[in-house]
Amino acid sequence: METHRSGRVHYGTLSNGSASEFDSGRFRDAPPLAAITASVVRGLHCAARGALPQSCVLCAAPAGGALICGACERGLPRQRAACPRCALPSPDGAICMACVRAPSPFDAALAAWIYAWPIDRLLQQLKYGGRLALAEPFAHALARACREARGSGASQPAWPDMLVAIPLAPARQRSRGFNQAQEIARRLATELGLPSALGLERVRDAPPQATQGLRSRHGSVKGAFIAQRCLAGVSVAIVDDVMTTGATLAAAAEALRAAGARRVEAWAVARTLPPDLSTSLPDDPCSTSCS
Repeated sequence: METHRSGRVHYGTLSNGSASEFDSGRFRDAPPLAAITASVVRGLHCAARGALPQSCVLCAAPAGGALICGACERGLPRQRAACPRCALPSPDGAICMACVRAPSPFDAALAAWIYAWPIDRLLQQLKYGGRLALAEPFAHALARACREARGSGASQPAWPDMLVAIPLAPARQRSRGFNQAQEIARRLATELGLPSALGLERVRDAPPQATQGLRSRHGSVKGAFIAQRCLAGVSVAIVDDVMTTGATLAAAAEALRAAGARRVEAWAVARTLPPDLSTSLPDDPCSTSCS
């Protein structure tokens, strides 16, 4: 725990693997040796899981070294054609009219899946049930979505300079014991070969977004974040588990812009659809693929 010159107490994420203290809020770039060691440990972990086959967390069928079997993974609700600015469905992946009329503070947004069954249940198991192993398939799916969005064309934007996870409020961080967004971001950074940093600080708490309406969501998170350092000329991707209205990611993007970030992208594991679109989703996409 640190007290800033302003007198504000800052609580660092408990998911900071490079921190030497339980509650350290200092920004640290992981030294090369530590990064290499972590990579070797993850490799050994994956090898051990491969030697001890897993059961699918959805249908309990053999899944090899994965946590979700191939049949269930193919049945998960993926976003096929989405607006590149808000990640909502859009014909041919064009920028939607809502983003044309009112551009968001981030330059691009993407999501690996739609927030529907069973993705919603799996994310809740990570978030509220402490099943940290689920952060791995989430990161893998998000990495695939990022590569697909980048494509191979020369006109595609460069990869971001760093990944930043949405921080939790201090009280929520302490009660949960980890930050699910940070757990996903750390694994995602390893898979994409990008640095992950503690670039944001949450300076104001807000009620859970799921309990609020659209207008109150935007108001409750406005000014809730500040950047922890100067980001002049830096390209940043913000990582979160769920993008609902985009209010939290927008508030985080505004803080990064204020610190000088030249480009900000929003990456989420799942995107919540408006009610008129979510009603067309199947209730159980895995029930047919695994039968």
